[in-house]
Amino acid sequence: MTGADRGELATAVIAAVNDRNSERLAPLLHPDAEVRTGRSVKSGAAEVLVWADKAYDHLDRRYAVAVARAKGDKILMIGEVEYVWREEGHVGDSTPIALELTFEGDLLRALRVEDDQAAALAEFES
Repeated sequence: MTGADRGELATAVIAAVNDRNSERLAPLLHPDAEVRTGRSVKSGAAEVLVWADKAYDHLDRRYAVAVARAKGDKILMIGEVEYVWREEGHVGDSTPIALELTFEGDLLRALRVEDDQAAALAEFES
């Protein structure tokens, strides 16, 4: 699988997470998929789906990707996590973010959410 193919898979994963669409996300997940954030680790496809479906009372979480880089089985996406007011559609808050996605074949094996973009980029390029 090429970096472009993995890039398309990464984009599909993030789009499904942004839409909180478990039906689109589930077939993209490895059974032992894992999500690591600054606050928690979710292990197994079922826990990843619960994490992706997390909703807030009046806000939607959205990952806005500005730049993506491929390296082997990994894709690094740099951008922002935005919290959007559901009814108005306005961004209430945004924070710089890096998303590192690791694939096994054509399935997402791991997603790491990193607040420090520079550190994530340096680690990715090392």
